Amino acid sequence: MGRMKRGFFLLFLVVFFVHGFSSYFLIHYKVQKNDTLYSISLNFGISPSLLLDWNPGLDPHNLRVGQEIVIPQPPGYLYTVKKGDTLDTIAKRFFTTATFIKEANQLKSYTIYAGQKLFIPESIIGKAFNDEKFFIWPVYGVISSGFGWRIHPITGKYSFHSGIDISAPEGTPIFAAESGVVEFAGENGGYGLMIKIKSASYEHIYGHLSQIDVYEGQYVKKGQIIGRVGNTGLSTGPHLHFEVRVNEKAVNPINYLPNQIWVLKKELIGTGGE
Repeated sequence: MGRMKRGFFLLFLVVFFVHGFSSYFLIHYKVQKNDTLYSISLNFGISPSLLLDWNPGLDPHNLRVGQEIVIPQPPGYLYTVKKGDTLDTIAKRFFTTATFIKEANQLKSYTIYAGQKLFIPESIIGKAFNDEKFFIWPVYGVISSGFGWRIHPITGKYSFHSGIDISAPEGTPIFAAESGVVEFAGENGGYGLMIKIKSASYEHIYGHLSQIDVYEGQYVKKGQIIGRVGNTGLSTGPHLHFEVRVNEKAVNPINYLPNQIWVLKKELIGTGGE
């Protein structure tokens, strides 16, 4: 019996390597025979999307025995502070509050610096989603180009813009505007890195991503992080191209989105930070 316990302990050491931080720790898990991304996510109580966010380049359909996967505990995301960021602007990108982020990272003040790594627990994300309409806003940002005919900023030609462009810094999280199944996740010409999600009545297109956190066939819930804002494809700067289609025909996303992007729940008013 003692030998079996020692063997299990040695296996544990081989499979796991834990790297601790003040507010979270990372498990370095080595893929075992018959593991899938989904089974690993179930075992650790996190979503496959979170695993993909922490492990850029990971192929969910081709895991190799012995391959190392980084798993955060508790579940959450990492954000690298950029020049000009404040705790409040970062909080809005995750639809939460500065106070929650401050507490999660055990910060002594609201002062942050470029290059700093902030852990954003999954439990505090989405506290400020505005869900008064069909969809939530997929990203916190500013509309830089609307739906309809326009002069294309790159080609200079008069062409139809089938979605809206939401400008946001590279690496800003992108959320599923509605629940559905991922029909496409990969590179697609001028769209760059793109995700297509189909729900019961709509199709959603997310384009120009820097990182994709979903895989084809995956079911994603409304409000789940599915990727990060980027500048891939035919793009003039970091932003999200967001389309809504009905029966494969593009419609104006603004008609389905709330008027306000960020709305804090009444019980949380007063926890905004500075």
